[in-house]
Amino acid sequence: MAEYFEFTVNRAYNNRTLAASCYHDNEMVKQNHNSVKNHQYLLRKFNDMAASSLNLALKEKSFCSDDCFLSRFLHARKFDCDSAMELLIKYLQYKQTNAQILKDINIFDEQIQLALRDGNPGLLDQRDRRGRKVITFTAANWNTSKYSLLDIYRALLLTLDKLLEDVQNQALGFVVIVDWTNFTFKQSSHLTPKVLKTMIEGLQDCMPIKFKGIHFIAQPWYVELALSVIKPFLKEKIKERFYIHGTNLNSLHELVSKDILPSELGGETPNVNNLDWYHYLLDSSQSTAENNTTKPYRIIKEIIYSKPSLKLDDKNTFTDNNCSNLVKLKS
Repeated sequence: MAEYFEFTVNRAYNNRTLAASCYHDNEMVKQNHNSVKNHQYLLRKFNDMAASSLNLALKEKSFCSDDCFLSRFLHARKFDCDSAMELLIKYLQYKQTNAQILKDINIFDEQIQLALRDGNPGLLDQRDRRGRKVITFTAANWNTSKYSLLDIYRALLLTLDKLLEDVQNQALGFVVIVDWTNFTFKQSSHLTPKVLKTMIEGLQDCMPIKFKGIHFIAQPWYVELALSVIKPFLKEKIKERFYIHGTNLNSLHELVSKDILPSELGGETPNVNNLDWYHYLLDSSQSTAENNTTKPYRIIKEIIYSKPSLKLDDKNTFTDNNCSNLVKLKS
């Protein structure tokens, strides 16, 4: 009799638990559905606001047909349309004011290629525990005689713009790890305050990007000195997300799990192959003329890569009839 009573109670308890679980799952589905509908409504509202705005920065309206581009600004400002509009205007104004710096950012730029091949920036294969992409910099690899801090900034903007094509990255943001191991005093002389200020202004105030953590490791004293110069330009929210670890990798691992980090950062995965991200950007650039559309509001300048047409000349040798339009790939 006791066994029968226990069985009855357990079955009733399990049924209630199952019912509660099903109710919770249904509520989650409803919330997600409502959230998606709300986001779609806010995207339409934001689109209408941008289309009807008389602000001179929004004079060229081609971005209004690009929902993925507009959603970057909504995600960056937690779907506050007014705040997103302010960010969009700042973005377009910054793009216009710094037209020379932002001119022709693409994977075929030789200095950008050099920076990417040196891991400035690089990209980890795996996301962190919160689903965020992790961008890395290997400062000691910076060949200051071949490319500048401005080139590194352009390479970063290219990387971020490409990553923001993924809505998950728009929503969850990024983590940045800068490894200063073996970075020399001579290299530090190229950390020019003017360029650093331009970078901070763009990344902090004008780009639709959410940085969830910025980590410095193995930084020498002269890097900390440079950081003290730029700190007054950082907003409080960014300051709170700045972590200076020095040589204490344990404090880094408390915030970024070891199982996604490469061995050079004290992690458990193989070392980063800087060419992987570089080649991905090369591959993704090879679009056809039919699929390519001009998007003047984007940071990236789309360049069509096509192989030259070869024809036999009178001497039965191959000639390139398209040499002037050929973009040279660097392996």
